[in-house]
Amino acid sequence: MTGIDRRTFGKLLAASTFVSADLAVPAFAQTKAKGGTLRVVVTAEQPSFVDLFGNGAIPAVQGELVSIDFDMNPQPSLAERWDITEDGTVYTFHLRKGVKWHDGRPFTSEDVAYSFETLRETHPRRRNTFANLVAVETPDAHTLVARFSAPAPYLLGALSGVGTAILPKHIYKGTDLKTNPNNRRPIGTGPFLFKEWEQGSHYVLERNPDYWDTAKPRVERIIVRVIPDSAARAAALETGEIDIGHGSPIPYGDVERFLASKRFGVETRGYELGGNLHQLFFNLDNSFLKELKVRQAIAHALDIDRLIKVVWNGYAIPSPTAIVPDLRNFHDSTLKHYAYDPARATKLLDEAGFPRAANGKRATLNLTWNPGMAQQRQAAEYIRYALGEVGIEVKILNFEFSTYIQKVYTERVFDIDVQNLNNGYDPTDGIDRAYLSSNIKKGLPWSNHTHYSNPEVDALLTSAAAERDPAERRRKYVEFQRIVHRDLPAVNLVQFQRLTIFNTRVKEHTPYAARLGSDYFDRVHLED
Repeated sequence: MTGIDRRTFGKLLAASTFVSADLAVPAFAQTKAKGGTLRVVVTAEQPSFVDLFGNGAIPAVQGELVSIDFDMNPQPSLAERWDITEDGTVYTFHLRKGVKWHDGRPFTSEDVAYSFETLRETHPRRRNTFANLVAVETPDAHTLVARFSAPAPYLLGALSGVGTAILPKHIYKGTDLKTNPNNRRPIGTGPFLFKEWEQGSHYVLERNPDYWDTAKPRVERIIVRVIPDSAARAAALETGEIDIGHGSPIPYGDVERFLASKRFGVETRGYELGGNLHQLFFNLDNSFLKELKVRQAIAHALDIDRLIKVVWNGYAIPSPTAIVPDLRNFHDSTLKHYAYDPARATKLLDEAGFPRAANGKRATLNLTWNPGMAQQRQAAEYIRYALGEVGIEVKILNFEFSTYIQKVYTERVFDIDVQNLNNGYDPTDGIDRAYLSSNIKKGLPWSNHTHYSNPEVDALLTSAAAERDPAERRRKYVEFQRIVHRDLPAVNLVQFQRLTIFNTRVKEHTPYAARLGSDYFDRVHLED
């Protein structure tokens, strides 16, 4: 098991309720009578419930073109099957018949074509996925042909529900995409209908009686509560107000206590396509941070082992490269973190022309942090301490989630940003958006907000995306990692392990990979 401290993991394996991706996966239980209400907790309220701009989605409402199994293979969903030409440039999707949008309109190939073409313009990940898309053809209502100017070996992995939103063309075409009311009251094809939303409190999903898979879903209602504080989430789980939370809803230090009660289990599956990477990004427009020696000094000032212990409670491993160890086909294991060496950091800052002033300070930096995980705030506190030791004052700016996106990606109020801009299933999914100069887009979330620009990197990433030879593709991504490790637009810190915490009465909550943790819920049911 990657991503978890071995000693801590060993303790967890002894707990009878622990579910591990390394253990055999039991066969799915037979379908039971539908019923009951599942109560879910989330850490933050998304700016949009449709993944149009990379701001999140509700896959249980949205639906998906393909599903991804635990062996990372695409499986049929809205697309029943697909054909790929030998040169890898033409994909033909054969869509499921009889599927309806939640407003009763038929789902057709026109919706998929509109989605591909729209997301290419709006979405930070799909800009790269569809960069070489030259034509989308809809010969009939249930056939779609996507033609690319270069091979697209990464495509199918991008088309899961958490990767590519399939949009209802009749709802979006001709409207202002950012203000379309469907963003906050979504109409999808998924197993649940969006019924109610009380901002800042909760939203409610109800079973879709017309879902194309008539055996699903298996609960009548899902109530999703928004609880930003991790201690409050833990309390809600313990008191029985909540049945399940994904994305590591409780402090990592509480995990063993939860397991000891025998009422809870921990699931590590469902995050396989996440490529969870914890980073410190630099605003390269800042005159202080433009200096490479300053960025090197900051890297030398950070103790990665301490970060893993204090912030992640052992549920992380070092990841000095832009591509995490879990992406084994591309990760360069020869690169190491800049050694923790405050004396070296001090020397570099002096050499860069930033000596300590009379008050001991060299510079003051504004630090922002992604509020989607409590660990980002804890990391921000540690970074403030560590940089203070070498004379860099850090002021932490605190924002709720939607304001954070605005402040960081539009107003760019940050000097340094603590973030988890994850890799995704393939470097084209998570890496390109952060390092390609073409992704320097004001207001586009999860894009190249450092303003890093290197023509050599642009060329490597562009050619690697279309490379069909696995060995040559790896070579290009290894070379990319070495360049950005040298240039340091970001300090890549750790690959962390997300966890789903669940009451043991909740069954089959994570039957798929790539759900970013149990948020599809078509198979989930409750045991009395």
